[in-house]
Amino acid sequence: MKIGAAKVDITPDLKKGAVPLWGYTERKKLPAAGVHDRTHARAIVVSDQKGALFALVSTDICYIASELRNGVLKRLASQGFDENNLLLAATHTHSGFGGYDRTRIARLLFGKFEKWVLDQTIALIAQAVSEAKQAMREATIEIGTEFVKNLNRSRLDPAFVFGDGRPGQKIQPNPEKYPVDERLTVLRIKQADNQTIAAVIHFAAHPTILSPKNMEVSADFPGVLCKKVEEALGDNAIALYLNSTLGDTAPPPDWEDELSKEIAQMNEYGEKLGDAVIKALENTRPLTGESIFCKTLYIKAPKVTLRPLKRIALPSFLSKFFYTNRNIPYQAMRIGELVLLAVPGEATTEIGKELRAMCAIGKDCLVIAPANAYIGYIVTPKQYEDGGYASDMCFFGPNAITHVKDAFQKVLAQIQ
Repeated sequence: MKIGAAKVDITPDLKKGAVPLWGYTERKKLPAAGVHDRTHARAIVVSDQKGALFALVSTDICYIASELRNGVLKRLASQGFDENNLLLAATHTHSGFGGYDRTRIARLLFGKFEKWVLDQTIALIAQAVSEAKQAMREATIEIGTEFVKNLNRSRLDPAFVFGDGRPGQKIQPNPEKYPVDERLTVLRIKQADNQTIAAVIHFAAHPTILSPKNMEVSADFPGVLCKKVEEALGDNAIALYLNSTLGDTAPPPDWEDELSKEIAQMNEYGEKLGDAVIKALENTRPLTGESIFCKTLYIKAPKVTLRPLKRIALPSFLSKFFYTNRNIPYQAMRIGELVLLAVPGEATTEIGKELRAMCAIGKDCLVIAPANAYIGYIVTPKQYEDGGYASDMCFFGPNAITHVKDAFQKVLAQIQ
């Protein structure tokens, strides 16, 4: 195979204009006051012996707007990329810059749409993919999986009162009743001389260590994590973070009463997760198979159903409030025995289990979210009935999982 990797800084110049931060409505649409750490687009481009291409991109933003992905696809069309072989994922940092989504709900919740931010982000993501393609060289892929303890926990667990920060909290976490996916999967991409070109990190955790008190652009813990791994690998290697079933999963640190404490916790957590990644990279095995298969199907989204409004199904014309296009991309990609599922929303742990079970036995299956588009949270019927933030933000009602599973069943049938 031939593989290349690249990293491009996508942080907007705040002197050029006011840029909102996305992730928390508590910021009341106020613009970013500065830059705490730089944000990036990291890309890996893979080509098999038959010339089939695939691009995997991770961006330090909150989610992928449909217009953003379409703009990147348009720029890369002449280089052999299309809706089937480009997977565009967000790390889901809640301190990332916004302004790149013109949908009404985005403007209502987070702030003004800025076309220059959208255009610049499109151009820089496309640049990362182009540079990765130009850097392609003969290489191999290795994979490793470790189960790590105490590096994520359930947001559904009453012991984790999101944003509460109360001293003396006496409720103990109950991981048996509220399990999360503790699997850490890594891919190591190596040249013939064993030099590592890139590392892909797949793990579930909401990048919300920094609370709404933070008013500066930041990649949150994924930035610390990737920097730690890149420095450990050396030789200008690229570390790329892909989030997983983050809908009900967060890092152990909760919001603090002082921003300085949150920043310290962000750095400490990123370092700890980085240590686990470095250990996992030492125990990788060659990936079986080298042929690439990619497919994306656009499935029309059902009517938006809002749980807080007594589960009212909104008229079709009001879907434009949530989506610029109701045709939602569902993508599956396979390199040998490795399958990637690009989920256009925030899936919970239970949803991830059901999606992985759909992959053929014997294949490593990674659920990547949020990727390619954004449809809100995806929860099980029981989670929907139990209520809470994730259920309120599930826009497809109690049967959202049925829609998502049906979509992926159709896509998987075309690559297996």
